Amino acid sequence: MRPLTFGVLLSVGPTESSCTVGRGGWDGGGRGSSGQSADGEPTPAPLELWGDRQIEAHADLRSATDLVGALRRLGHGARVLAADDDLDLSLRSCEIDACLLALHGRRGGSGDVQALLGIRQIPYCGPGASSVALAFDKIRSRQMLAYHNVPVLPAVALGRNLAASDRALALLGWPCVVKPRRGAHGLGVTHLQSVDTVKDAIERALAVDEDIILERAATGTEIQVVLLGDRVLGAMELVPGEGATPAGMVCPPRLSRGRLDGIHNIARRAVTALGLHDGLSRVDLLVSDRHNEVVLEVEPLPTLARDGVVARVALAAGMTYDALVAEMLDRIVLRVPESRTRPTSLMLQ
Repeated sequence: MRPLTFGVLLSVGPTESSCTVGRGGWDGGGRGSSGQSADGEPTPAPLELWGDRQIEAHADLRSATDLVGALRRLGHGARVLAADDDLDLSLRSCEIDACLLALHGRRGGSGDVQALLGIRQIPYCGPGASSVALAFDKIRSRQMLAYHNVPVLPAVALGRNLAASDRALALLGWPCVVKPRRGAHGLGVTHLQSVDTVKDAIERALAVDEDIILERAATGTEIQVVLLGDRVLGAMELVPGEGATPAGMVCPPRLSRGRLDGIHNIARRAVTALGLHDGLSRVDLLVSDRHNEVVLEVEPLPTLARDGVVARVALAAGMTYDALVAEMLDRIVLRVPESRTRPTSLMLQ
């Protein structure tokens, strides 16, 4: 592949600016040098964000930093761009061949960035705007999965202007989990033991999104399946720790070959139902002792950091991080761009 220049999109705070990464390293966009990590990879300047916004931006920054390092080792250049309100102006002024998205929160999950790239006819790796928005919406995605006979947990939709009936809450069963309708990184997620604790948990979730879902809690082993398009790269088992924080990860999961094949099949059906045919995706499932599997989440924009689940699963499958990024790039350049109609032809018509 000839040397290309890629735009790496990430969310930043109000004090951040764009950065430029050439084939020689990372240069701060007016904020000074950010230095290097212990292994020599470029690291951007510290974030100046607050609260939940900092959690999302930190995940984006980790992915962007590792993607930039991989692009440099593969002989490419990159421009790190903020996916903010000025993104359209940045895309117009930058000479880039394609984009990689280091967006893992609401900024990328809304599909607005993907829609803008489509309008500007800039190729990128990942699913389209409508598929991303559908997968990021926990209510609509569960409806679509259930329609395609993909097993999901019973849930009830709630919101400031949307109340569930007492009968619906009673049929749901307890304990339950409150989740924002559109959220990531576990923000606003609360485990509830009874209906008496719903009110406070709803207020925390509504701080993240205007609508929430109340989902029946289930016990079992969480398995995260990583897919590139509709091809399964592998799976990771999360080992429970203190509270909701996993103590570790086991790859491949400690399951029989037949059981694991069934889980892979459910994951493929899930991404197909949601239209996630391009790029990397992650399907989180819960495997219970009663040998039932249910889909918890389908993440259309998983974290791409080298120490994340996607990279670890790929490495266990024999694919290094650089090889994983190279395969993502191959999927971009093989995409045939939409031809533009010349003004002269318009006049002739």
